[in-house]
Amino acid sequence: MSQASNKIFSSSKRSNTMKYNRTFPTYIQTILSVLLLTILFGGHKVIANQSDSSIGKAIAGTYLLIEADDGGSRIVTIGVDGSWFGMHSYQLNNSFSNQQGSWKQTKKRRIRANTLNFSLLKEGVGSSLFTFNVEFDEEYQYVSGELFGKMFPSGVDPLDPVAVPIKTFSNTFTGKRLTVNDD
Repeated sequence: MSQASNKIFSSSKRSNTMKYNRTFPTYIQTILSVLLLTILFGGHKVIANQSDSSIGKAIAGTYLLIEADDGGSRIVTIGVDGSWFGMHSYQLNNSFSNQQGSWKQTKKRRIRANTLNFSLLKEGVGSSLFTFNVEFDEEYQYVSGELFGKMFPSGVDPLDPVAVPIKTFSNTFTGKRLTVNDD
């Protein structure tokens, strides 16, 4: 290659590199801007729908649920964001874990929650899927409702609608909110 050809090739290569160096950051800035706007405006709607729920603010708290038929007691914490955390008075003797799940409003003062927990079985670790239908009084201090549960063996997906449980159970409950007294 002649020196003149080399200069042209070098110059053209440098020009393409400079063009690339100027346009690449522009693409990155555009992509990041679109992503940021999507998160700010698109994601905000999802969060706002959950946390602006008037029932969510009214029911958020911890409750003591007493089950009928000597079913034991539960301590349940309901989050404004749709979360549900619970523990049962019999879980230590029966080798199952705390329950975690989510809830949604079904009527003016009613919610439905679905929760999961793990159960220690002879064949391994199984799981249970519970559905709670909960109704609140007008002050959101007292609750009543019913629960339905299905226990599944190890290796079975409890969220699969055609999964066959090894045990089913149901019960009713009443309960009240845990409050802090002003002394």
